[in-house]
Amino acid sequence: MKCKAIPRFALAAGAALFLWLSCQSACAQSAHAESIPQAPPQAALRVATWNVHDCSASNKKTGQTFLLHAQIARTLHELKIDIIALQEIQVEGRKGADIQLLQNALEHEGWPMSYAAWAKSPQADDLAILSRFPIAQNQVVLEPSKAPWPRPVLEAHINVAGWELVLYNAHFKAFDDAKSLAARRAQASALASLLRAQYGDRIKRAAIILAGDFNTIMPEDMAPHTGTLDMLQLRDNEDPSDDFLSANLKWRYPEPTFISTRYSSITDHLIISPALAANAGKNDIAIVDAPDSGYGFPLSDHKILILSLLISDLPLLSR
Repeated sequence: MKCKAIPRFALAAGAALFLWLSCQSACAQSAHAESIPQAPPQAALRVATWNVHDCSASNKKTGQTFLLHAQIARTLHELKIDIIALQEIQVEGRKGADIQLLQNALEHEGWPMSYAAWAKSPQADDLAILSRFPIAQNQVVLEPSKAPWPRPVLEAHINVAGWELVLYNAHFKAFDDAKSLAARRAQASALASLLRAQYGDRIKRAAIILAGDFNTIMPEDMAPHTGTLDMLQLRDNEDPSDDFLSANLKWRYPEPTFISTRYSSITDHLIISPALAANAGKNDIAIVDAPDSGYGFPLSDHKILILSLLISDLPLLSR
């Protein structure tokens, strides 16, 4: 039962650790783990999404490259993030090998996120999920192939001390032209169809989060029923019982999640399933500015979105 008198951000997660030796991989892969936090049901779980902009920056005048893995790891530690969806990250075999570098930096920080799943994009901007809890299974869905969108979606089922959270990580097509808008709408519709087909009536009880940079930068992306966001919220039909909810749009509007010298917009979202939305409130969602890198610029032009929820809000893991 939830304690209403205490904001969930103030609840501490459990600290006991024990050794764990196996983690499976599917289309994406899960990393070997050494320890798992053992959290009581009343503990808060902090789930985030962040477009990290390649975990690096370059000085165009000097050609110098700054690697930012240590600073990103420190930020995740300070914010006490348990699970995070990352966009614009380079998987091993790409130019950056960001996942291993980030995990090493997190280990050094004393905040290990030993489990990882990732998906390669046909482009250079990949997807990853890092977690302090075991990723029981994961897969890459909605591969671009002949589809109009540029990147797949990464799906991960996470075992949170016996409770199950399903996280989808996505990075939709950018730009404000008609073709890009059509690609976003098409991928949103495809993801909504996948969820309905995969979960059926269980979608009303499952703990599902759609996280990522959905590039909802045009008014048409926000249009009722037919816009990118309403499709992702499953509001493209007459049945409100399966509606998802963009937590940041609901409780932090009109705060932007992306800021550049040219414009700011709400491009990133944490979109939660009906069961999670029923237990969430304005104190459970935060939008945090990317900290300074130490080189005079922020770690990313995207902000960090954080959702705090009680582990007891999740369904028990199916055995």
